Amino acid sequence: MNASSRTLKPHTGFLTPGPIANWSTLARTDEVEIHNHGRVIATGRIDMLAIDGSMLWLQQDGGQGRALFLHNDGLRVYRRPVKQG
Repeated sequence: MNASSRTLKPHTGFLTPGPIANWSTLARTDEVEIHNHGRVIATGRIDMLAIDGSMLWLQQDGGQGRALFLHNDGLRVYRRPVKQG
């Protein structure tokens, strides 16, 4: 699946101040947005993450299923804030 085959999504609100450069610092169940060239291409919950941070599987929001993202593709990942309550 490439970026052009995905539906672009609107920015969802407050994110971490900058992209997460080292994906190995992410955790399963983190809620994230994936950006490519400044545009949101996917949102959801991390389902699986390589120990070295080279790739992650995302369970996408809105019933879009799982998608694989590779760090070497130059994507930017932002954590979404944890919902309280």
